[in-house]
Amino acid sequence: MDLTGKLNDEEQLIKNSFDEYCEKNYVPYYQQYLEKRIFPRKIMKDLSEMLLPSTISLNENEKVDDVMLGILSEEMGKYEFPLPAFLSIHFSKLLPYINNEIVREEYIKRYLAGDSIICGAYTEPGHGSDVYHITTEAHRSGNSYILSGEKAFVSNPGISDVFMVSAKTDGGISIIMVDRTMKGIEPYEIENMAYMFKGEFGGIRMTNIEVPDDYLVGEENKGFKLLMDILSIQRVHVGLYAIGIAESALDEAIEYAKMRRAFNEPISKFEAVSFRLAEDKAKIESIRAIAYKALAMENYGMDNSIESAAVKGYGCEVAFNAVSDALQTLGAAGYSKTSSLERKFRISRGFLLGDGTPDIQKLIISRKLFGKEFSP
Repeated sequence: MDLTGKLNDEEQLIKNSFDEYCEKNYVPYYQQYLEKRIFPRKIMKDLSEMLLPSTISLNENEKVDDVMLGILSEEMGKYEFPLPAFLSIHFSKLLPYINNEIVREEYIKRYLAGDSIICGAYTEPGHGSDVYHITTEAHRSGNSYILSGEKAFVSNPGISDVFMVSAKTDGGISIIMVDRTMKGIEPYEIENMAYMFKGEFGGIRMTNIEVPDDYLVGEENKGFKLLMDILSIQRVHVGLYAIGIAESALDEAIEYAKMRRAFNEPISKFEAVSFRLAEDKAKIESIRAIAYKALAMENYGMDNSIESAAVKGYGCEVAFNAVSDALQTLGAAGYSKTSSLERKFRISRGFLLGDGTPDIQKLIISRKLFGKEFSP
């Protein structure tokens, strides 16, 4: 992608392949998936054939092309692609950090074959943004960890095969991978969450799970920094997914405004309608520019913490407000549960809660600007 936003040949090819796949294999069945509340696991198989080799490196020293991945994140938002599939791609970035080579290769192989959905299990009932003071604990016992605690309001637990769990160890925070087949793990679904597909949101209870230390991700006691590094760039992709939703909502509202008539004119003729949507478009484009700048900086190993926080914090607010304005344009018809905008409204609102709230993103930016000594 160049400075004008024009895609290069490889980027355009992958984008076109994904769009064609969605139009043929996802969009026609979307309503059916919603009504039955099922997550179509075949999607992971399909992604593995089309995209996954481009979205995960085989070792921690290889870099993923985050600009390429960002293009896909935005497209996934436009199609309201299932969050378990979207988020698994980003949680997979922890796989190359698994300490044991045999375990690492096995789980990367499963993921690339489309046989693995991943849950990032960091949030707890009493700890969301305050990641460092979690209560889940992992104690050493020979060559294993004994892991106990609970994670709540996390993504994908009901359908995941692998859980990346943050836990307190003797000298800090560590990330430990837990397989669904291990004894002592109990995933659950939060039935009253405003989600779309079964298994999207819930939690896991862990009772004395014996996890071999081969499943340690990164270094013991140094998982907090690794997690923050992974989450920082993940937030840009979450922001782009939200922007993708907003772009599709805006397109729908524009077409409706040209068709819907009031006082003998299309409502697009009224400044209250057209100016509102024009302002949303300008804000969306500004966030897109910051997002792809942040991804390009990531590719070059540059510090992009301010840009990442801006995309997640301000960008998700922009996306939600744009969807809200689109729904307002359709009026009562947009507020109906048969409307795609009603779904987009709920999905985009959730992005103001997960992966770091706007308030936390402002804190990140202020600390970069002033330093911890002079910031909140």
